[in-house]
Amino acid sequence: MKGNPSDTYTITLDDDVMVHQIIERSTKIRTVGMKDPEELLAKVDELHPIAVFIDIHLGNGRTGLDILPNLRAAWPFCPILVITGTPAETSIVKALNSGADDFIRKPLIPDEVDARFKLRMADAAQKAAKEVVEFGDITIDSAHRTVEGPSGKRFASPIEVNLLACLANTEGAIVEKDALKMRCWGQIKVTDNALHRKLHAVRQLLKDVSDNVVIETKYGVGFYLKYLGQGQQHLDAAS
Repeated sequence: MKGNPSDTYTITLDDDVMVHQIIERSTKIRTVGMKDPEELLAKVDELHPIAVFIDIHLGNGRTGLDILPNLRAAWPFCPILVITGTPAETSIVKALNSGADDFIRKPLIPDEVDARFKLRMADAAQKAAKEVVEFGDITIDSAHRTVEGPSGKRFASPIEVNLLACLANTEGAIVEKDALKMRCWGQIKVTDNALHRKLHAVRQLLKDVSDNVVIETKYGVGFYLKYLGQGQQHLDAAS
């Protein structure tokens, strides 16, 4: 299935079809049911859920915990609720440390599912409202993944908007490479080449919305966001 950003749906990763049905009836919102974590990872860039429910213990010895960091990196403001059928507190702690927002125990109780879902949706809305950052003459809206400036407005991928927001939040201070990788990819190991490719994409995005905001490189250290301003532009032109 290819997600449409205008659709409203949740995603449920569980090997029990009944779980998908219970969550859909409880929340009264369509759910996209999946059984295979690898399938979900393969489609993560196409999907735009408003919440995700993930079973910790899937069939054949698989676990939803393995892909939690990837989902959190891809959907920074999407509530992630894990489902567990065992009282293993260590699994719940690991899930929360990996990016989950809450947990629900089996057997699922519809009223509890709905209550926790609504609570996490409210929390996500408050968090997203704080994620509008201004730098120079551009505005970065992490919740809606947009960057807007005098020359227009562009949509960005989750990693691109996270990278730009991270640089903007430091107000021009240098951000080290490893810090950028952690902010944008979490615990996933990322090469310098992958980071540089994303920085190139963000630089192109910035050119589309403003002539005044650029990403500068401090070789061997990291990167920072710079606002040229009209005065600086004139100096550059004269030189």
